[in-house]
Amino acid sequence: DDNKPIASNLQPEKNATLELYNWSQYIWPKILDEFAAQFNCKVKVTTFNNMDEALAKMRTGQVPFDIFFPTIDVLGKLISTKLLQPVNADYVPNLAANCWDVYTNPFYDQKAQYTVPYTIYTTGIGYRRDVVSDEEVQGMSNPYDIFWDPKYKGQVGIYDDYREAISMALLRKGITDLNTTDPATIAQAGQDLIDMLNTNNVRTSINGAYLGLPKGQYQVHQAWSGDIAAAWFYVSHYTMTDFQTIGYWYPKDRVGAINNDCIAIPSNAQSPVLAHEFLNFMLDYKNAMNNFSWVGYQVPQKKADPTTLTTTKSVQGEPYVFPWLIDAVVQESDFQTGYLELELEPSVDTLWHDAWSKFQSG
Repeated sequence: DDNKPIASNLQPEKNATLELYNWSQYIWPKILDEFAAQFNCKVKVTTFNNMDEALAKMRTGQVPFDIFFPTIDVLGKLISTKLLQPVNADYVPNLAANCWDVYTNPFYDQKAQYTVPYTIYTTGIGYRRDVVSDEEVQGMSNPYDIFWDPKYKGQVGIYDDYREAISMALLRKGITDLNTTDPATIAQAGQDLIDMLNTNNVRTSINGAYLGLPKGQYQVHQAWSGDIAAAWFYVSHYTMTDFQTIGYWYPKDRVGAINNDCIAIPSNAQSPVLAHEFLNFMLDYKNAMNNFSWVGYQVPQKKADPTTLTTTKSVQGEPYVFPWLIDAVVQESDFQTGYLELELEPSVDTLWHDAWSKFQSG
């Protein structure tokens, strides 16, 4: 009762600066310029590298952000501590009109009270096709082993993200519960990461997949499908030959890690009406697809047929996803076969963080 949505039929704040808190390189600046022009406002973006960093800053309350881009596994923390305000659906008709039906009542946010969907993605393996052939990766009995293969020592990267890194180590061992509460299983996954570090001098980064791979800084990197779809922007030469150096593996049976990110409004937003307008703006089909064309991350839009994403050119002049990266295209059915990283109880989350800390300390 003490955290209610704003009233309906309010006018957007005038002469406002909409404050966004987002991952780096995770929204097309041109889209923000178009929003600013339409609503006669300014837009400022502050970035973070991982959700731990983002949560720490959100909890301080020192910066009153209007828009935040959370993952679904932290929503309970954000809502229980009243760091998010409920969304007034009257301002966001594009949610029901344009998005996959499941997002009007997602399992992680009943009746979409606090969030709207932003992007959908899988987590797999990004690699340099001029070093590692498609046949080599696809032909491995367990492609996750490539991160431990000493042949790529010094050229391997994983995300600076404790959930994604440990989950990958679990999947390598055939453990599909990416929310395991078993201390021994978590500790072993952490030890496996340490073994990978000792074998291959693995590096952690948040931009290694979309930036490091095309620049030749890595040969293999853990990858979100969206990072790989956008990696062509960062190649040394804008030629098809360079575009084709980037590859992506995800299990052929579509049984792997999958997730979606959200957009939400912090409870201390200074421009909450304008923030609601932003949510609706980002769920407009044209705006969502144009943003997809730049960030590389697919959007759950009803009219965005996954079967045409490798053949339809975007406003960038190339397909939304290159044909040889078809594994990076997310199907709606993938959410029935894939494995989600969900919210962990605090005591379990501590176990995961402890395992990650040991890996980080070498």
